[in-house]
Amino acid sequence: MTVHHDHTPPVPGPEPAPVEERLRVWATEGLDRIAVAMLLQERELLARPAVRRVLVVRTDGGVRADWERLSLRLVDLELDDAAYAFMEVVLAIAMGRQVHLDRVLPLGERRLAVVLRALAAWAGSDAIAVGTRS
Repeated sequence: MTVHHDHTPPVPGPEPAPVEERLRVWATEGLDRIAVAMLLQERELLARPAVRRVLVVRTDGGVRADWERLSLRLVDLELDDAAYAFMEVVLAIAMGRQVHLDRVLPLGERRLAVVLRALAAWAGSDAIAVGTRS
C-alpha cells in the first residue's frame, strides 16, 4: 500500500464579511432591523469585543443578535452611563420594552440623533430629518 502526501497548501476560502455586515444581512425586518441600525450608526459599542461576545451569536447561516442575552449581561459590560443608557434604548426597541424617557439625557448629541432616527423609523416615517441645523 502506497501513501501519497499532498504538499499543496489548502486554498484559503473567502474572508468572512465583517460582523456588522452580517448583522445587517440578518436584521432585515421590524424591530431587529431598527435596533441593529442603531448599533451600526453608533459604531463604538459594537466595536467593543465584550459587547460582541454578549450580543452576537454565530449560526449556520451567519450571525444574529441575541437581545435577551445582552439584556441579562448588560451590567457586566462596564459601560459608562451614556453607553449604558443608549443600550437600554436599543434593547427597549429590539425587545418591545418600556424605557424611561429620561434615559436619553446622558446620550450626547450623536447618540441622541441615532435614537431619534430610530424612533422615526419605528413610527414609519422617512420624512423627518434628524441632524444638525445649519
